[in-house]
This record gives sequence, C-alpha cells and structure tokens, in this order.
Amino acid sequence: MSDKDDNKTRLDEVETDDATETRMDLGDIEQYESAEEAQAQVDRDQPPSEEAGGAGSPPTADEFAALKAERNRLYDVWLRASADFDNYRKRTEREREEFRQYAMETLLSQMLPVLDNFERALGSLPKDLPRGFSEGVSLIYKQLQDVLAKQGLSPMNTEKQPFDPHLHEAVETEACRDVPHHQIVGEVQKGYKLGKRVLRPALVKVCVHPDEETVTATEDGAAPDGDAS
Repeated sequence: MSDKDDNKTRLDEVETDDATETRMDLGDIEQYESAEEAQAQVDRDQPPSEEAGGAGSPPTADEFAALKAERNRLYDVWLRASADFDNYRKRTEREREEFRQYAMETLLSQMLPVLDNFERALGSLPKDLPRGFSEGVSLIYKQLQDVLAKQGLSPMNTEKQPFDPHLHEAVETEACRDVPHHQIVGEVQKGYKLGKRVLRPALVKVCVHPDEETVTATEDGAAPDGDAS
C-alpha cells in the first residue's frame, strides 16, 4: 500500500470518529428542550453539599425565637429613631419660629416710638396747611400701619374698657361718679400687641370711686380688734 492510500485511510478514520462524537453530543443536548432544563437536571443529580445542607429546611424553635427577638429589637430601635427625629423636627420648627418672632418683636419695638411721633405730628399739623399735604401725610401713616399690621402688630382698644393689669399700666387715677369703677377714662400712650402677646402695655388714666377704694382697703386689711380670737 502506498503512502497516499495510507494517509487517506487515516483521514477517513478521523472523520468517522469526529462524526461519532458530534452525534453523541447532539444526542445529549437534544434530550432537553432548553439549557435551563439541562441545568436543573444537573442540580438534581448533584448531592447537596455540607455548606448548603439545611439551608432550605425550616428553622428550629430556638432559631425562630432568636429571629423574632432580633426583629422586635430592630423594630423598637426604628420606633425610637423615628420618634427622636419627629421630636427634633418639631423642636427645630419651634426654635425657628421663636427666633423669627423675637427678631420681629425687636424690630417692631423699635418702630413704636416712630408711630407715636407720627401720631403727634399728625395731631399738631397747622390747620392752614394745604389739604393735599395733610392728606398725603395721613396716607403715608396709613401705609405704615398696614405694613406693620401684616407682621402681626395691632393697637389696643382702651376706650371705655375696664382696667386690666395684664394689658394696661395705670399712670393716673381720676375720681368720678358717672363712670364705672376702674374703667379707663383716658389714654396716655397707645398699647400694642404682636399676635396675642402684649408688645407694649397701654398707659392709661383710670376712674376710681373713693368709697369703693376704702371698702376694698378694709377688706384687704386686718380684721378689727373685736373680731380677733
């Protein structure tokens, strides 16, 4: 046999072996419809390792109790953190509002003397001034009042009001009969509120009845000697 025939025989054997191996591989693959099924079969054929053993089994009673205790601990920590954050947010908002009110209170307190002088100037305008001038000044004063009112400043009404030591400061008394006792009969300086807080008490003149003042002083004083035990 020549060398040429020998080489041809070897090539035929190699091709036959390759074809056989290819058919075997195709047969192994074709018995599954997809690669996922083949992988699932491999996973089923492999025995579970020691590390993975028990991973899918239900926890024991001790493990369940430990997990539940850890869950409760983490939930309690979350509740405390949530409550602390809510308190911090409320405290921050309250401090911010108090700071804003304090800053506004300081500014408006410094504006009160300006309002007082404005009112005195309007009350002392000469009568022979041109009407347009006096009306212009009154309009400017009204604009200033509107701006301050938007910030929460409001004047107190003391006309025919009973004296209230929380709102008023009595700087003068007047004996009178036709007015109720301790009723305000005059205003020396206007009082103002900032919201519901008293920014400046009103300086007022108060009506007093001398006989009622005497009775009040007797009731507040010591009892007579004849009644002493």
